[in-house]
Amino acid sequence: MAEGYSERDPTKENAMLCRILSADLASKELAELAAELDAESKPRLLNVETVEAEKLKFLRECSKACEEARRDARYPPAVLQQLPKVHQMIGNYGSLSMTCTELFGHDSVPPDQASACLQSMLERRELTIFLLDAMANAMEEPDQIAAIFGPFLNQACFRLKGRNLVDQKLEEFRLIADVSATKGPLAKLLVTLPAFRPSTVQAAPNPFLGMMAGASGAVPQPGMGWRLQSESLFGWILSPTCIDTALYKEQSARSVHFSRGLASRSRASVESVQRLLRDTVQEVLRQGSSIVAPLLRAGEASRNAVVGWFAALVTGSQARTKSANMMDQGQGPQGFLSMLENAPVPLEMQMQMQIMKAQTSGFATSGLCVNSFWAILELVKPIKLPQVTTLEPFYLLREGPHDKEVIGGFLEEPRFGETSEVEATKEYATSKGHLKDPSKFPAQIFWLAIRAFHVLCVPVMKENLCMVAAAGFFQQKNPAVMETALGEHLVYEAILGSSAFLGDLGTFLNLVMAFCLGAAFPEKAAEFAAGKVLGSVLTEEVSPQWLVLPSCILEDIVEVLEIVTSIQPPGKGPSELFLHLDAQLLLLLVTFILGNGQHVKNPNLRGKAATLLKGLTANSNYRHLVENSPVLANDIVPGCIRVFTAVEKTKQSFYDIRMQLKYQLRIPIMELFERVLPLEAHKKALKSFATENPDEFLKFLNNLMNDATMQLEEGMDTLIEIRRLMREGKEAELTRPAASSVAEDEQTGEGTDLYARSRADPKAHCKQYMQMGHRTISTLWSISREAPMVIITKLNVLQQMLHNCLNSCLDRLVGPRCLELKAPQKGQVSDFEEYSFKPKELLQMIAEMYVFVARADKEKVQKTITEDGRSYRPKTFQKAVSILRREQMISADMLQEFSTFVQELNDLAESQEAALANVTVPDDFLDPIMSEIMVDPVLLPTSNTIMDRKVIERHIMSNDDDPFNRKPLAVKDLLPQTELRDKIVDFCKQHGIVMGNESD
Repeated sequence: MAEGYSERDPTKENAMLCRILSADLASKELAELAAELDAESKPRLLNVETVEAEKLKFLRECSKACEEARRDARYPPAVLQQLPKVHQMIGNYGSLSMTCTELFGHDSVPPDQASACLQSMLERRELTIFLLDAMANAMEEPDQIAAIFGPFLNQACFRLKGRNLVDQKLEEFRLIADVSATKGPLAKLLVTLPAFRPSTVQAAPNPFLGMMAGASGAVPQPGMGWRLQSESLFGWILSPTCIDTALYKEQSARSVHFSRGLASRSRASVESVQRLLRDTVQEVLRQGSSIVAPLLRAGEASRNAVVGWFAALVTGSQARTKSANMMDQGQGPQGFLSMLENAPVPLEMQMQMQIMKAQTSGFATSGLCVNSFWAILELVKPIKLPQVTTLEPFYLLREGPHDKEVIGGFLEEPRFGETSEVEATKEYATSKGHLKDPSKFPAQIFWLAIRAFHVLCVPVMKENLCMVAAAGFFQQKNPAVMETALGEHLVYEAILGSSAFLGDLGTFLNLVMAFCLGAAFPEKAAEFAAGKVLGSVLTEEVSPQWLVLPSCILEDIVEVLEIVTSIQPPGKGPSELFLHLDAQLLLLLVTFILGNGQHVKNPNLRGKAATLLKGLTANSNYRHLVENSPVLANDIVPGCIRVFTAVEKTKQSFYDIRMQLKYQLRIPIMELFERVLPLEAHKKALKSFATENPDEFLKFLNNLMNDATMQLEEGMDTLIEIRRLMREGKEAELTRPAASSVAEDEQTGEGTDLYARSRADPKAHCKQYMQMGHRTISTLWSISREAPMVIITKLNVLQQMLHNCLNSCLDRLVGPRCLELKAPQKGQVSDFEEYSFKPKELLQMIAEMYVFVARADKEKVQKTITEDGRSYRPKTFQKAVSILRREQMISADMLQEFSTFVQELNDLAESQEAALANVTVPDDFLDPIMSEIMVDPVLLPTSNTIMDRKVIERHIMSNDDDPFNRKPLAVKDLLPQTELRDKIVDFCKQHGIVMGNESD
């Protein structure tokens, strides 16, 4: 065969094929049909369904023979090398038979008729994709390809409409997958079809949206997300999901697998169903990838169309991020529980309302959002950490049409920089040529993934968290709601908790974390990507790259890590997501958030980062880095100090007007302090920070001491009030009032109590504040033990600690008012444990703190205590010694040290009192606010008032103003009054009055 192949005459072969492929009306049957059509004045169009079909059938057999020969190893290479040419020749003939029938002696075939012929043959499986591809490749005019192949391909796409988890329409799907795999003209045609992306022409305004317009009268336009889900190829391909219960109703995964009896189901049974659902959805994603991936490789126009579809879906679903469109109305799990508990709308109805919102507001459903986000994650996977320096932090400044489509709604997101800073950065980036070259695909898909994370992923993860909260909250209260919520969580978790999804998410977050750190430190971007970071992640300098980033990037990362931690069952260990995250990158990013208020201005986010960091230290891998990384050892304590001060500015919780949010945010910071301060490197960092940043450190200590005093006072006062109400038989006042009984301005539009959780019974309030007070005192105890010098360095700080904190608490525990807190009489059950009140522990820590600071400078400490005219009483201190000895609450050595300290303190106070008994102190020697002898008088230039330095510095730490006229005032503005001080020193020496040491 090989020998004769080279001797064949191409001319004769061509003539033979023309003869075979030509057709005329010589046959009797065709002649009769032709005559009949002529008599009826109808065109001879039978060639479409008969003549053309016969030709294409023959060509199909030829194409099939070529394919069989290609797979047959018996054919020699010389033959195989000619097969592509033969196949293309077959395609050429097929193309000519559809577009130039005149060459074969027949009337021309209209494109729609040719398309109909191809469609009918495909339906009968009389054509192969290989022949269609060859025919399309043979056509030179794109319009011709679109006219002939477009209609039946568009129709083929529409046959995927209604695809779901049960009926995946695999036969229809295979045709589209085969077309995409050609990566030729047909694949390029696919992304131009109406079925690929519906027109952006808006439908008539929805009346529901009109009602949402409010007084402004501006009717919001629905997004394209819902239409892309229900009217486009990718929407049909990616829609099959186990999540959208309200959309699929009786056919949904929850209705089929988790509708009832969940409480009695074994964990193994539940996990078996979840694996089935997970495998099915992953197969849907693999199917989607078999279409998306080749289309991305089919050319620039096709790639842009694919990226553009995903970008349009994200932009069209932005409404999902608005509070009104979230399951919890933007109020978090607690708000969701309150809605379920107080609103008349059942959970099933609320889920149905979410689908209605999706249709009216135009955003995609949760199931499609998750699948689409996961599909995007697959596209990001090829980007490796070393490539992070190429991902363009200035991408949001680009103006190209395709880039602007990718950027979409991120243009409206708040940035880390102010508007003027962003504009200046744009000028900088343009002048440096950063925006000159066209953007590359990795940068486009990376930024698209960041947007998709914000719009498609985070809101769905919040829904899952709400379902977990509802399942737990209603377990005993309402089993029906519990079953619904738990079933929803199980179908969510089948996907969001799968190893494959978490692995892809972790890989993506590693890229984002390295990218953010690289944007903050452009000169170290390669170091972060390589995991070889030196120096510090704390800086005052804000780079241009950082200023243009949307602030939601960090908010989303922290929130998702909070969510996966919250939904993890007790005792199961950390979420698998943390196994996929780069531990060093995560710890560096969290530390960066904590310590850089110039970069991250949201104190609430920084407080959440502290919670996250504290949780991470429970994991051995993360704890090892915290204890041994030089960068983290230098930066964690300063970062915690800064965020502790920053959350002072956070607003009170909307739901609990008595519970300040800052206290909740500070708890994990204090726990973190106690965990790292015993480590020498972190202790050194604390001392260095106190020395190098005295003002910041003093504000931190001031806030810590104020918290301790306020929390314990609130807890103890509430405990006393609870006992009074119970003695007087007023237990009803310890429960929340009915919503109908509260003032109208404290009710929602639906008549529920706006501050329902704020009115929780005083018992919960008491317990909460007791716990916080103990925690804060414990942190102050740790700092006093590990670094007492940082406390006594500044006299105003020492005075704050002794007067307002330790002396005050000691007086409350064992002073004249201690009987108010005395445990119930003998025979009655103590309520201390119920309210987490531990007076013995408090007394122990307070006594030991006196000893810790006294070891650093006993004379200064004792003199400062004696100046406290409000809380210091010698009998109180002596009583504390007696109680500690009787109850054996501290070690013998510590007890002896404290006892000696108290004896010397009381002796000093007695001698001071005797010295002052017969002396009249000049008024100008006394502080005008505290009426105490000034140690270091200073002039306030804003009011020309002279005060003691320690008093005014304490005031400035909290208020930054002149107490006499409220004009701005800083410590550096204070003017020392040396001459007056000398007079005071001489006066005290003359009368035997011991003065306190002046501040350093």
